[in-house]
Amino acid sequence: MSFNFSKKENFTVLAALPTTALYSLEGSTPRQPNATATSGDLSSGEVAILGLVFGFLWLVSILGNALVCLVIHRSRRTQSTTNYFVVSMACADLLMSLGWAPFVLLQVAAGQWPLSAAACKVVRYLQHLCPGVQVYVLLSISVDRFYTIVYPLSFKVSREKAKKMILASWLFDAAFIAPCFFFYGSADSHCDFFLPSSWGSITYAAFHLLVGFLVPVGLIISFYQRVVRYIWRIGADGHTVRRTMNIVPRTKVKTIKMFLMLNSVFFLTWTPFYVAQLWHPEEVNTPSRKELLFFTTIAWVCFSSTASKPTLYSVYNANFRRGMRETFCMSSM
Repeated sequence: MSFNFSKKENFTVLAALPTTALYSLEGSTPRQPNATATSGDLSSGEVAILGLVFGFLWLVSILGNALVCLVIHRSRRTQSTTNYFVVSMACADLLMSLGWAPFVLLQVAAGQWPLSAAACKVVRYLQHLCPGVQVYVLLSISVDRFYTIVYPLSFKVSREKAKKMILASWLFDAAFIAPCFFFYGSADSHCDFFLPSSWGSITYAAFHLLVGFLVPVGLIISFYQRVVRYIWRIGADGHTVRRTMNIVPRTKVKTIKMFLMLNSVFFLTWTPFYVAQLWHPEEVNTPSRKELLFFTTIAWVCFSSTASKPTLYSVYNANFRRGMRETFCMSSM
C-alpha cells in the first residue's frame, strides 16, 4: 500500500503544523546562533563581590610587589643574592596583576570575551608564564639555600650566577609555554578559560603539569628536606642557638622558614590551576553559570598568591622591614 499526496495536500498539512513544530522539522531553534552569555548569568550582587575581591587582591599585589622592588633597590640592607630572586618573582607578580587579572575580571563580569582573539592568546599566555617562571625561580632559590647552608665552601651562588639562573628561568618557560598561542583562541566572543578538550591540548597539559610543576616542586621539596635535616641535626647539639658557635646563623634559619612558608603558599594556591587544566567543566561558546563560578574560584585562589608574598616578606624578614622604614625616611640610611 502506498500514499500519494498532491502538492496542494502537502501545503495544507504543513500550514496546519504549529510554528514550533516547523523548527523541529528543520532541526533548528529560534535563538541566534552566536548568542553569548552576559553578566545576567551572575546576579549584580555576585558581580559586585567578584569586583571587590579582585580589586582588593589587585591593589595589595600591585602596591606590595612594587614596594618589594623599591625597597630592595634603595636599601643596602636588602641587596643580597637571594633578593635578586625575590625581585624576579615580584616582577612576575606585577606582570600577572597588570596583564592578566583585569581581563579575567572583565570576562567574568561581562559573561563573554570582549576583545580580539590575539588578546585572548596573550592573556592566556601570561596566565601560564608567570607561575611557570616563579616555579623555576623558587627552584633556583632552593639550590642557593642548599649550597649556602649545607655546602658553603664547595659552591657559591654569586650575583652573576643568580642573574643567569633568573634569565634561564624566564627564557625556558617563555619557550616552554609557547604552544599556548596555538591551543588558545577566541570564537563567538568566547575565550577559553582552560586548555581545550582535544588530544593535543590534553597531552600538552599533562606534559606541562609534569615538567612545569611536579618535577620542579619535587626537586624543591628534596633540597629543603636536606636543608632542614641538616639544621635539625646541628640544632640537636645546640649550635644554632649559641651566638658564640654560630654554625648556622639565626638569620639564615629565619630565611629558610620564610621560603618554606612562601613555597607552601605557592604550591597550595597554584595546584588547583594546574589540575584544572586536565579536569574542568566542558567549555562551550556560551559559558554557563557553573563554568563562570568554577573559573572565578580558581582565579581567586591563584591570584591570592601574588598578594601573599609581600606580606610574608614583611613578617619573616627583619631586613626588609628596616628597608621599608629607610625607604619611607623613617630612619637614617
